[in-house]
Amino acid sequence: MRLKRSWRTPTPHDAYAKSVFRELPEARGFFRGYLPAKVARLFDWSSLRLESESFVKDDLAREFADLLFSVRLVGDALQRRIRLLFEHKRRPVACTPRQLHRYISRQFEAAPSDRPLPCILTVVLLQSGHWGRSSSLSSEYELPEPAGTVLAPYLLDFRMLMVELSELDEADLGGTEAGRLGLALLKTIGEGQPLRWLKFRAVLRDLCSHLPPEALRRELWRAIYYVTSAIGAEKEPEVRRALSSATAEFEPMKETAMTLLEHLEKRGERRGERRGERRGERAGRLATLLRLLSAGFPAFSEADAARVRELTDAALDGVTDALARRRPWREIRALLRGNHPNASRGAEACAAGARSSRGR
Repeated sequence: MRLKRSWRTPTPHDAYAKSVFRELPEARGFFRGYLPAKVARLFDWSSLRLESESFVKDDLAREFADLLFSVRLVGDALQRRIRLLFEHKRRPVACTPRQLHRYISRQFEAAPSDRPLPCILTVVLLQSGHWGRSSSLSSEYELPEPAGTVLAPYLLDFRMLMVELSELDEADLGGTEAGRLGLALLKTIGEGQPLRWLKFRAVLRDLCSHLPPEALRRELWRAIYYVTSAIGAEKEPEVRRALSSATAEFEPMKETAMTLLEHLEKRGERRGERRGERRGERAGRLATLLRLLSAGFPAFSEADAARVRELTDAALDGVTDALARRRPWREIRALLRGNHPNASRGAEACAAGARSSRGR
């Protein structure tokens, strides 16, 4: 399972959080676990549904990794629905209340004028760090006393619920097995310890005991793709070693983990082969180009050769094109130094021509 990183989810952290908690069982477990008990008891959780994964469409889209849910009130004959906004933040962002206010305002603007305004509760999952300030919009006003107290009833306000993973131990991670695994990964990666989730024995034990094989396979694939996306390809060997050691204790993980290990190893080999092929192609191009420049231009120096080795592939295309057109040394030297008036255009045109010929 790959984590799709669309324009709305610019980081693997946002993508993983949305991938896990867009699922209704995981969202239900999360809300029931972290909403205040008196609030959670108001809702008929069997009626929870996902309303939107991307309500924000314009300039706000870069600021949100939002999931919007709705749920009915218990015993409400009119079956009104309360909206729950799930928002993931990688680290504390001071302007979060203002961002959420803008989001809520858009929801209000979209509501029909002859209908009541939607009720929206905001729940922020803070992956790392501490919020360390008021979670109310009113804290952004910074009014002196007594003006703050006197004016408070007349000013727009709301309070967001902040779930700080840095404050939670393994025993505090609530929800479904998959949801707890998701919180464990977000917590440990947020703390800069991307493999420590494998030490969360209770989480892994419950995952292996209660999930059927197909669901277990899906969650482990999702977890491993997140880990490798977050830490980078160069650390994949560490992931393979950590998974190998974990399988000894959690037998149900063994078959899936071995498959994952094999997949990661093959992917690493393919990536290494591609890098090697690219390095080999570039080395061959450089050697040929250096021989041609040295043979064709007596003024070509060792310093010029060093400049050639530092050129980008597009710039190399430009120099090669200039040689093919038998341009004089002064123009080629200008290309090597990056100050020829047509250098960028020539390189772009050459690269475009190469792409066109490959397409044919």
